[in-house]
Amino acid sequence: MPKKTFFNLPIEKKQKITNALIKHFAYKPYNQVDIEDIAKECKVAKGSMYQYFENKKDMYFYAINEAIRTSLDMIENYNFEDISLFEYVERSFELTWNFYLKNPSAYILLEKAAFYDDSPYKEEVQELLMSKTKALLSNIILKNQKSGFIRDDISSELILIFLEEATWSLKKFLIELAKTKGIKVSDLSKEYIAKISKEYMELIKNGISRV
Repeated sequence: MPKKTFFNLPIEKKQKITNALIKHFAYKPYNQVDIEDIAKECKVAKGSMYQYFENKKDMYFYAINEAIRTSLDMIENYNFEDISLFEYVERSFELTWNFYLKNPSAYILLEKAAFYDDSPYKEEVQELLMSKTKALLSNIILKNQKSGFIRDDISSELILIFLEEATWSLKKFLIELAKTKGIKVSDLSKEYIAKISKEYMELIKNGISRV
């Protein structure tokens, strides 16, 4: 959590520091992120960075939280009493794509934190990400059950577990696929992503039974 001195900075300066932190932690291994480099980029003294944050870990978690906040901002206008979970999941692929195009550093930082975090705080980072995802999905499920979009004879907790694991596994699959091809996830063809999205939705709606 940043110190009060950080929140008292002018908006432009806070945003410049925030963007720099996200960028450096996204594109460099954690142990190679140099706070002095970030300070120079933001045109502040290195010592000032420690007036704004407790330590490097504090800066890292702040950067991740800001990346999460940015990603969640893209879905804040959805009313999940009017839109089904299925429709949201279908749209989420497009939302993820748009998030990458508009905020590449934030996207890469979250991808890194979720699947190949190299910091000494890997378990804490993944717990943070999972808690944010869980809170979002839980809210969607409850509202969808209330509106009759999904079954309410199955516990919301069980639905949450299923969707959470399935969604994370699918994202991991796409990331690993891109890595084997030596490309970024965003470079996978839209046609392929559309096909995977359709098949994924079929599994969620109908399962794998032929009956």
